[in-house]
Amino acid sequence: MHKAEGAIVQKDKDIEVVNLMIQLYCRKKHRQKKCLCDDCAELADYARARRERCPFGDQKTFCSNCKIHCYKPSMREKISQVMRFSGPRIMFYHPIVAFKHISETIKFKRKAKKEEKNNK
Repeated sequence: MHKAEGAIVQKDKDIEVVNLMIQLYCRKKHRQKKCLCDDCAELADYARARRERCPFGDQKTFCSNCKIHCYKPSMREKISQVMRFSGPRIMFYHPIVAFKHISETIKFKRKAKKEEKNNK
């Protein structure tokens, strides 16, 4: 597998996780059964577009850990609401996705701590 292929796969995984969280939010909060409501569909499209244009590419971390916040304030508030609601619940609906997210978060925090220690 080429590095570029890995970047595409990671980007697709990131987009899929956000979509799963938005779908869960919309299903529970807006009582949508099969598809997203207009507001949630707009948020999903916006999130996908932001991820596709991320300047960090394959070095991308989770947006919550990012130094650059590329979402406009209104969309940032919406995605924060979705994450606060769906984050704790995703484990019951998509446990593998939740476990991978937790694992990646721990790896990122360890790496950041190690880099901080090396810079001192």
